[in-house]
Amino acid sequence: MSPLFNLHRPPFDQLDEPQRQRLLAALQLIYVRAHQPLLSAGQEPEGLLILASGVVEERSEEGHTHFADYGVDDLFDVRAQFDGRVRHHFTALEDCLCFLIPRPLFLALCAEQPAFERYFRGSLAERQQAWEQGAEGRQSLSEFLLTRISAEHLQPPLLMAPTTSLAEATRAMAEAGCDSLLWRPSSGSWQLVTRTTLLHALVLEGLTAQAPLSALPPLPSPLVSLSPGDYLFDALILMTRHQIKRVVVMEGGEVRGLLHLTRVLGLFSTHSQVLTLRIQRADNEGALVAVAREQSHLVSNLVAQGIHTAFLLRLMSAVNEQIIAKAFSLTIPPPLRQHVCLVVLGSEGRGEQILKTDQDNALILADGLDWPAQQEDLARFGALLERLGYPPCPGHVMVTNPAWVKHAGAWRSAIDSAVLRAAPDDLLWLATLSDAHAVAGDPSLLPPLRRHLLTALSDRGDLLADMARAAVAFHTPLTLLGRLEPEPSGLDLKRGGLFALVHGVRLLSLEAQVEATATLERIAALQQEGRLSPEFSTDLAEAFRLFIRLRLRSQLQRGEDRVQVARLSASERDLLRHSLHVVKKFQQWLALHFRVRQ
Repeated sequence: MSPLFNLHRPPFDQLDEPQRQRLLAALQLIYVRAHQPLLSAGQEPEGLLILASGVVEERSEEGHTHFADYGVDDLFDVRAQFDGRVRHHFTALEDCLCFLIPRPLFLALCAEQPAFERYFRGSLAERQQAWEQGAEGRQSLSEFLLTRISAEHLQPPLLMAPTTSLAEATRAMAEAGCDSLLWRPSSGSWQLVTRTTLLHALVLEGLTAQAPLSALPPLPSPLVSLSPGDYLFDALILMTRHQIKRVVVMEGGEVRGLLHLTRVLGLFSTHSQVLTLRIQRADNEGALVAVAREQSHLVSNLVAQGIHTAFLLRLMSAVNEQIIAKAFSLTIPPPLRQHVCLVVLGSEGRGEQILKTDQDNALILADGLDWPAQQEDLARFGALLERLGYPPCPGHVMVTNPAWVKHAGAWRSAIDSAVLRAAPDDLLWLATLSDAHAVAGDPSLLPPLRRHLLTALSDRGDLLADMARAAVAFHTPLTLLGRLEPEPSGLDLKRGGLFALVHGVRLLSLEAQVEATATLERIAALQQEGRLSPEFSTDLAEAFRLFIRLRLRSQLQRGEDRVQVARLSASERDLLRHSLHVVKKFQQWLALHFRVRQ
């Protein structure tokens, strides 16, 4: 047994102990000198190879196309084990040590252990699911355990005098939009009254609507209470133990509010609801700035708990949208908000920006709107966004630039002119506008503009082909390890993976007149219309999620977009390589579909 071979790494951790012992007994250690072949196209494979040291290159049978580089802990050639024939050349780029699992044993283990076989035969989606499995079940527990009760969690208390009639109490609850109130006799503790309590008093106890609260029977036991700063988990335990739905939060003998079971259960999944509630309650710029500072902390917590990428995108997109909308309401006069529509663009418009990014927005004005203080109001809005952590866009794609503020009719005319000119800047402008998403003001102003854009571009295959050149132009960074890595500072997955995928899907959506802006929603719509196969759609979606997650983790851990391959696990490197192959295949397909010459 070699100490170099790790039986606890996926997928070998799926084997039982007898299977592991058979594997160790049959394992062979092979040494290959630099520039010597390990596998040649056309040969029958002896077995599965796992690199213990060195770097191996995979090339096509003709030798012209470079597919991948393999480093320590990487395994190859998996497909050959099932096909019985090696299709590509695998060459040592430096002296290599490899473990060899004999093919008969490998196939036998796959037959005996379905989970082991799924790792090798599964699609990208299945493999990524296996990589992430177990995290989602724990995604919110530790966050919930560490969350303390604060004012944002509480329903404001409705306090009534003991002489208040049942009819008056019922009206007060209806007006306050709550389902309970508190009253205290001249000598004694607080009493809780709910709508059910009132119903029982009137129907079962025979009290009249004019009877005072003091006529209600006292509670059989004192109110269950906690203090601000106690853990939410303690509230859940008390509710379970006493079979109650409400806990009173007291401080210094004073009632601070009520904590309801539905609120606690909602907070169990994520305390993002607290953040959104604080955004809604922010009534000045300083309060909103204070809330916005907590956003990155929330993202870090959610990522640490293994929140699924698709859910994280939707959740944080909603938070970003609420922050921006609140900033708009704090700086733009109320009468004007009903006649304008603020839209976000780029990754924010697609709902794919988890952390704050540059301001990327535009404004649609209702035709005929007169706004004398437009420049001053929008400057104040842009300045507040900057205070909230959204720096100005380097390309000035924002409402403080008059070019991105137009009346609805002017926007339509600008689209027609851009389609007619079709200069490179026009094509970029059209692509940017296609991601617009309404976040504040009158959202009904955007759909007619979107339909106009889709109609103008859907039958212009020549323009879409020109726009597609950008999607197929970027090289997919399939040289991932050691000295062969083209970017020593790390992989730029936005340039080498995300851009081609996102832009390609955007163009297909424009062609099909798909109104969705989010990449995952566009992929689903394209699949539904039969423009992408279910298998390829799934692989594109999973590749997109992986790129987002790896970039986000790098941003949170090291404050940089680039992904350091050396820091990835063997499973992550394998998934990344597979995902980049999916993007490369997509680029080739786009070139054929739009007839783009590469």
